[in-house]
Amino acid sequence: MRILLVVDGSSYSDMATKTLKALQLPSQTEVTVMTVVPEPTFLGGITLDMLGGADISKKETQQKRAAELLRGPVQVITASGLKVESLVRWGNPVEMILKLADKTGASLVVMGAKGLTDPVAFRLGSVAQKVMKYAGCSVLLARKKTDKVDRGPLAKKTMAIDQVLLATDGSKYSDAATRFLLDLPLSRQSKVFVVTALQSHAAALMKMPTLDLETNQQLLAELQAAEEREARKITTRSQEQLQGKGYKTASMVMRGGAGECILKAAKENDTDIIALGSRGLTGIESFLLGGVCERVARYAQCSVLIVRPPRVKRSIHMKKV
Repeated sequence: MRILLVVDGSSYSDMATKTLKALQLPSQTEVTVMTVVPEPTFLGGITLDMLGGADISKKETQQKRAAELLRGPVQVITASGLKVESLVRWGNPVEMILKLADKTGASLVVMGAKGLTDPVAFRLGSVAQKVMKYAGCSVLLARKKTDKVDRGPLAKKTMAIDQVLLATDGSKYSDAATRFLLDLPLSRQSKVFVVTALQSHAAALMKMPTLDLETNQQLLAELQAAEEREARKITTRSQEQLQGKGYKTASMVMRGGAGECILKAAKENDTDIIALGSRGLTGIESFLLGGVCERVARYAQCSVLIVRPPRVKRSIHMKKV
């Protein structure tokens, strides 16, 4: 597996490093640790360098600071026995991250849910939001539980991934999320909660003018029973796969909006990471990211793993790095 770890010196990128270390990845995993020095590009592709307005000594200082910023995360990941390289890029952070992920064939991009320049009130940073939307691979957005930032030294604190919530609806995207978890060497102490949310169709049925109340109630009862049975099949299938790898599991079938159910289940079960597919059964292929996925990524109080099936291509075009 190839992983791209993005850092910017924020407490959230520190959390990204800790989360990656907590996954206890196999020694053959290759990790690229990168940081991007923002370099504004103006209309027509004009940069300060082109105008001669960039101070060379200041750029050298920024380059050194960027390299120093990478040192801590590189040491932490190297201590885990993984193969690590570090890179400094200049330019638009989103563009540089997506280009490098594409060039290196990364299976996973790991980054903080927010960055240094994002306002405190924002629950999801602008760079993180765009990367999770346009990346052609899976993305792990790291944040500390309950969104409390930890400003302690990066290398002096450790964390464990004990509780994982897997959201599934039986789609190929949620099946990919299950397989991704199976490929990650989570601790055998980890417990995976498998959650399926059932949307309520009561309101829609009650408003159908061609059906009387009695018929509505009968159809609703039949629909709910059929959905319950199907939901149990879906959660049982995922549980059996996870149990086959030795993980402890539990399952929940909840009624209501999928995003709200996932967030509620994560909070109730003190979840460390929520794993879900980039789209669900109702996702339109041309959409880059499902609405449920975006809602969970924005409002979750823990890290979120957004999984894309292999060989899903982006609909945007980029030049080589």
